[in-house]
Amino acid sequence: MIVCSLLNVFSVEEMQGILIALSDEPEASLDAILLRKGIWKNQATAFKRMDAVKEALKREGLERKKERLNQTDTKICTIIDEDYPQLLKEMYQPPLVLYYQGDWSLTKKNMLGVVGSRIISDYGKKVVKDIIPSIVTAGVVTVSGLAKGIDYEVHKQTLETGGRSIAIIGTGLDRFYPSQNRELQNQMATEHLVVSEYPLGTGPQKLHFPMRNRIIAGMSQGVLVIEAKERSGSLITANLALQENREVFAVPGNILNPAFKGTNQLIQAGAKAVLCYPDIALEMDKIWK
Repeated sequence: MIVCSLLNVFSVEEMQGILIALSDEPEASLDAILLRKGIWKNQATAFKRMDAVKEALKREGLERKKERLNQTDTKICTIIDEDYPQLLKEMYQPPLVLYYQGDWSLTKKNMLGVVGSRIISDYGKKVVKDIIPSIVTAGVVTVSGLAKGIDYEVHKQTLETGGRSIAIIGTGLDRFYPSQNRELQNQMATEHLVVSEYPLGTGPQKLHFPMRNRIIAGMSQGVLVIEAKERSGSLITANLALQENREVFAVPGNILNPAFKGTNQLIQAGAKAVLCYPDIALEMDKIWK
């Protein structure tokens, strides 16, 4: 995102601002973008560096990138845009750019992050099928990571019961990981919302998924963990939610089964135990209303 050849001329923040603005508003002129939104301190500085900026942007191939965004019906929301989610803006290390496909208005709704193990048990499936319909009935949007296991079941159950769902993924929107989720991701990109902070073409990398989890935690007003081992990505999401002052809930499980050690430890540490949706509503209604 940063024009490397100009790092000695512009600060990282300046170049990020320029490229974010250009990607978000392909119809706007470069001159107009440079002179607003606080990217530059004064007009003299902007005009002095204008030629260098234009030359650098040509080398970045932004035109090709914008064409690819249009071809895949991918849109962008940046941190300087009015419709950027306020909760994300307030969190530590908010994403500067969000790429999305689908209905962006879902980010204005009441949202509950629902996450859990990639290796789902029959108990986990039953919990999802039991609790998601009540969340849907309450008009709450589910937010999850479109991973295998709990995430997949959460999105699928939400759609099947007529609810709305947001998937936050750790790849570019034109990639499908895991590959067996392609059909569900395509459906969500058309009828619901799929979001990523990674440009098109970006494949899965280990670091991407904890970063993805921070967006799930930051975008949601609360996070529910269903089935998690002692060390899992779901616990990362829960801890990030706590750091952002979100409500954290956990479904208790068999104390002798290591698959539930993480969720049981969350409850032991102060997360609210959830047996049914009213346990969530009791805490969240005052926030959602």
